[in-house]
Amino acid sequence: MSAKRLLVQLALICVVCAPWDAQSQDSLSAKSYYKRAQIAYDKGEITLALADYNKSISINPKVAMAYYGRGLALYASGHCDKAIADFNHAIAISARLGEAYNVRGLCWFDAGNVAQAIADYSTALEISPWLSWAYYNRGIARAATGDLKGAIADYSETIDFNPRSASAYAKRGLARLMLHQEKEAKKDFDTSLKLDARLKPQLARAIQHFAAH
Repeated sequence: MSAKRLLVQLALICVVCAPWDAQSQDSLSAKSYYKRAQIAYDKGEITLALADYNKSISINPKVAMAYYGRGLALYASGHCDKAIADFNHAIAISARLGEAYNVRGLCWFDAGNVAQAIADYSTALEISPWLSWAYYNRGIARAATGDLKGAIADYSETIDFNPRSASAYAKRGLARLMLHQEKEAKKDFDTSLKLDARLKPQLARAIQHFAAH
């Protein structure tokens, strides 16, 4: 088993074992609301998820994963400011929750604070180096700052973890194209389209835009 795969398994175990006080009836009730909220979120029922996360937190306001879950739901519903507040709460309770830094980074990026986004993605990866989508997110942010070599490195890490990530190949190809690495870019584009042909129109527009400039 590779070191990266072992990290993934260990991290998943840590996330599943969220700290709930099994001795407290209130905590058991909070846990049930939390689990129901997770199910609702997975189904795309964001309003229901938020209601149950609220109930879970009102019963037991000391569980980082409940704030993290509500932060995800708030981010999905377009409330980045409130989501950041929840990720802050989650991190205050559990400073080693890499996932919270990662999604908080998405909020910062959407708000135009690219430097803070990169800082959060980097912290997420220091804590949880198995978070492949944090590499992907940081790659996008680095590309936005003009750090194309850094972006390529991050997309490559994403592909190392998930070699079937068509979007990572596509974005790495675009970064390589901008660095005039045409041969490498073409390989990435070809691989991307083999994995997901639906990306063809998007890639064509991006390449056309590059050529026009």
